[in-house]
Amino acid sequence: MSDLDKQKQMARERREDQDKPNFIPAIYRYQPFTNLDDRMTTTSLNRVIMVGIGAALALDVFKPVWNGFYEAAYCYECRACYATQEKCPASITYQAELVIACRTLDYRRFIDNKGLLCFRCGNCNGVCVQHLDLAYMFGKMGIKVVEEMKKGKIPFSIVEAALHNGRIGRPYIDDIYEWYRSKGGKRLDAKTA
Repeated sequence: MSDLDKQKQMARERREDQDKPNFIPAIYRYQPFTNLDDRMTTTSLNRVIMVGIGAALALDVFKPVWNGFYEAAYCYECRACYATQEKCPASITYQAELVIACRTLDYRRFIDNKGLLCFRCGNCNGVCVQHLDLAYMFGKMGIKVVEEMKKGKIPFSIVEAALHNGRIGRPYIDDIYEWYRSKGGKRLDAKTA
């Protein structure tokens, strides 16, 4: 029997396997993910996959701890903090996005979601199911944003857009505007804003 005949015979046996689910009467469905004989993973490949999953989990936990935002590692993004939308005096609608920005040090996300408008009133703290001090975390991230901006790690265009769109609050406006003008930014007047 040739190799081609053997392959055809194996395919016929797979189609006639009575343990496989009956998709349409008289037609059997071939499912490579549920048939143990057809799986290609090996013990070594399973170990590599598990090491990759463990490394990704460790990175998710250790990155915020390393950057000083250890409380952000406890957030499991349930979005309960969105309940403060009407009560937030700074009109921040997506507090969970700010927590994610703190966890990953994503300055653009923090600025775009009005994180620099937060003046730490604490209204969002009461609805967090993990009892995280969100106001403290957002204030700490705001200070970090200003520091990184002065180091040149945040693009000028992001800062300029935030100034023009009114996304910078009172605690940070003086430092950021001074930096903006020192880098050659246009003067913001009531006429140009």
